[in-house]
Amino acid sequence: MRSSNRANPALWGVSLAVVLLASLFGRPDIPIDETRYLSVAWEAWQGGDWLIMHMNGQPYHHKPPLLFWLIGLGWSVFGVNDWWPRSISALASLACVLLTAQIAARLWPDRQKVPAAAGWLLLTGIYWLLFSTSVMFDVLLTAFTLLALRGVLDVWRRGGWRGWLWCGVGLGLGVLTKGPFVLLFVLPVAVAGPWWGGERASGKAWWRGMLAAGGLGAAIALLWVIPAAIFGGEEFRNAILWGQVAGRVSGELAHRQPIWFYFAAGLVLVFPLVLSRQAWRAAIGQGRQRADSGTRFLACWSVPAFIALSLAGGKQFHYVLPLWPAVALLLAAGWEQGAARRGGLWLLPVVVAGLGGALLAFPLWVGKHWFAAYAGPSWSIGGGLLIVLALVLAVVSRLRRDVLPATLALFAMAVTSVLLLLVVRPVSPAFDMTPLAAKLSQFEKQGVELVHVSAYNDQYRFYGRLERPLRQISRDELAVWFAGHPESRAIVYLKDPADLAKLDADFSRPYLSGGVALIGARSAGQWSALRK
Repeated sequence: MRSSNRANPALWGVSLAVVLLASLFGRPDIPIDETRYLSVAWEAWQGGDWLIMHMNGQPYHHKPPLLFWLIGLGWSVFGVNDWWPRSISALASLACVLLTAQIAARLWPDRQKVPAAAGWLLLTGIYWLLFSTSVMFDVLLTAFTLLALRGVLDVWRRGGWRGWLWCGVGLGLGVLTKGPFVLLFVLPVAVAGPWWGGERASGKAWWRGMLAAGGLGAAIALLWVIPAAIFGGEEFRNAILWGQVAGRVSGELAHRQPIWFYFAAGLVLVFPLVLSRQAWRAAIGQGRQRADSGTRFLACWSVPAFIALSLAGGKQFHYVLPLWPAVALLLAAGWEQGAARRGGLWLLPVVVAGLGGALLAFPLWVGKHWFAAYAGPSWSIGGGLLIVLALVLAVVSRLRRDVLPATLALFAMAVTSVLLLLVVRPVSPAFDMTPLAAKLSQFEKQGVELVHVSAYNDQYRFYGRLERPLRQISRDELAVWFAGHPESRAIVYLKDPADLAKLDADFSRPYLSGGVALIGARSAGQWSALRK
């Protein structure tokens, strides 16, 4: 495959476009994160306030604004739609592939096959591919991290100030994407320049440039932070300047996990390559090159960040996504040197074929699980296709002396597309916000007051194009609420979808393992009885 020996941006772009289409046709936006972020962008679009984001009418300080700005920019060009917000991550993913290849070219300029291999290996991560088609911040953050790191390498290779300029831009935009976490991945590399880069990454010029890049990054971020802190009020100011970072580090906000959490997350991040002996050989082979500048650069990028993230209280799988390009680069360097050659690819086809077999046999194991009502013939078709893909990969690995990174990437993208279109899509009605949101829009236009019972994450506002916030009340407040607002409607949830038939509801449907309904005062007693 000639394209695997050299960087091919067009083929990378087409490949990501295919996965994006599979995502757009295969699933709705997933609650509560994607639905919330879209509603935040919609409120900014609707109200015209792009300085202070809002969620359900209240200032939203949990994330910086860059992703929301990009969503609004696309809507101003293409109109308000569902596909552009996911396309942002896909475009950022393509930028990550290109930047990863460029970093490889700067780390190992005499090894011409490494850049293309690194780009393809980045696309082998199924977890990466899924986030490349999501309304989330992490792939965009990774793109700006890579831009900053490429700037550092440009200074190392070529000198001058241009590289520090790009580094500062990457840092500033990274902060506007997801706060100061970008520093975890860039600062250790810059500070440890003399260790991995030798004389060219040391001296007064290096330190002056690093400080200048940091200053530029801070200036870019402060263009938003200062006016937002002034006009957002004391609570908003405290949150963006300190509360969010401190809360996530301590785990007080949410997602508290044990210290070993990211070791398990690493297995998910590297799937399916974690099942390839070739990949293990490549990683170990390159890792042994301790004197190699590229290996040291990757260590400075990944090891301090991994330790810091592990020590932090708040943890999520996607927090480590900016480390995936470092893994891809390490694998690409080892792969190109022949450390991964010859066989060792039997486990990956076996596992994928086993997954396909499980989907073929779903009537035997789905049983009474909540998704049993959704699993159908498409699961069997998807299972059959996975078995076919596994057999093709097994045959290719037997016929070739080594399996090319491009082959593994195309295999991963094919598996991802099959899972999205034939496994996730049948289940998607269970978490699609659109039908209920459309009903809410009808009532809003009629002037009916709407309330949400239990915690509300703004998951309906964008999909119903709602103009007003929903009031949030507790379960125990519902009876009192209806006593004072008999014509209003309330969104309620049930644990058992079978109970939906027992409600005299204006609208109801299954939701995940339970159900959701829109009820009036006449049904409040019914719902309260079902809760007991």
